[in-house]
Amino acid sequence: MRFSWDGIVEAFGRFAPEGSPKRKLLLIVAIVLFFEGVSVLIMFSYMGIAVGILSMVVGVFLLMVLFPRKIREEGPEGLQAAVREKKDPPGLVMIDYISGHLGFYPMILIGTLIIAADLIFNYAYSPNPDIGDLDTLGMMFGGMMIIFPFVNEKFRIEASFSLLFVGLVVLFLVVPQAINNVSSSTGDSVGNWYVTYMLAAPFSGILDLIGIPSTYSGNMVTIQFQDGTNEVLGISAYCAGLYSFSIFLAAFFSFVLVFERLRTRLLVFVLALGLAIAFLGNLFRMVVIGIVGYYWGHESLMWAHENVGWVIFLSWSAVFWYVLLGYISRSSSQAPPSPKVN
Repeated sequence: MRFSWDGIVEAFGRFAPEGSPKRKLLLIVAIVLFFEGVSVLIMFSYMGIAVGILSMVVGVFLLMVLFPRKIREEGPEGLQAAVREKKDPPGLVMIDYISGHLGFYPMILIGTLIIAADLIFNYAYSPNPDIGDLDTLGMMFGGMMIIFPFVNEKFRIEASFSLLFVGLVVLFLVVPQAINNVSSSTGDSVGNWYVTYMLAAPFSGILDLIGIPSTYSGNMVTIQFQDGTNEVLGISAYCAGLYSFSIFLAAFFSFVLVFERLRTRLLVFVLALGLAIAFLGNLFRMVVIGIVGYYWGHESLMWAHENVGWVIFLSWSAVFWYVLLGYISRSSSQAPPSPKVN
C-alpha cells in the first residue's frame, strides 16, 4: 500500500473537517503533546527520552496535517481567512496589539532576555541548579517570543494560541514558584490547609477504605506495604495538582480567548467542572501510585509517580475537550440565524 502526504492530509480532513470539534480538539492535543514532549525530553527520567521524542513527533505531525500549506494559501476558504471573516476573538486582538506595539526585533530581544533570566535565576535562587520542568517552561516561553515574529503572518491563529497558552502556564505555574523560591518565608495557612485536608486526608482515607493501611500528618502520608515495610510520601506542588490545574487553566482560557467565546454561565460552569475533574483526576493519580507501591514496592511506586500522571491527565482532558467542543458545535448548529439589519 502506497502512502502520500496529500492522502494523509485528506484522510484527516475527512476524519476532522474544518471547524469541527474533532479538529479543534486535535489542535489542542497537538500543541500540548509538542510542549509536553519538549519538557519530558529535557527532564529525561526513566523512559523520558523516548517518550519526549515520540510526543514531539506526534505533536508536529498533527500540526502539519491540520494546517497543510494548501489550506493556508486558499484565501477565503482557508482557516485564517475563515476566522478573519468574523470579528477577531479578544485573544487574537490582544496578541496583535502587543506584538504590533513591540515590533519584530524587540520581541526577539525580550524572548532572549527571558531565556537568559531563567538560566540566571535558576543558578542564583533555585535549590537545584539543574534544568528542570519549570525552567523548561520559562525557556519555552522565551523561545515562543523569539519564533513568533517569524511565523505570525502565516500561522496567526496557531502562533497566537501557542504564545498565549505557554505564557499563561508560566504565569500560573512558574511565576508563583519563582516568588516562593525568592521569598524567605514558606507560608503556611491556605497552602498547607489544602494539602493536608484536601489531598493527604482523602488520599489516606481512600487507601484505608480499599484495605491499604495508611496514616497522614500534614503533607506526609505513611503507607504500609504488603511486605510490611513503611513508605513515607511527601505531597509536593506536583502531587498537589498544581501542574494539571495550571495546564488546564492555560488551555481553557487560551481556547476561550482565541477560538470560542462562551456565554458567561456556560464559561463559569465549564471552568468549575474542569477544575473539579482536575482535582479528582489528581487524587485518583495519587491513589493509583499508592496501590502500585503497596503491591509492587518502592521502585514500582517511583515508576508510577513519574509516568502515571500525564496518562491520566491526557485521558480526562481528551474526554473533557471532546464533550465540550461537541456541545459547542451542536449549540451553534441549532442556534437560530441572527436577523439581518438593513
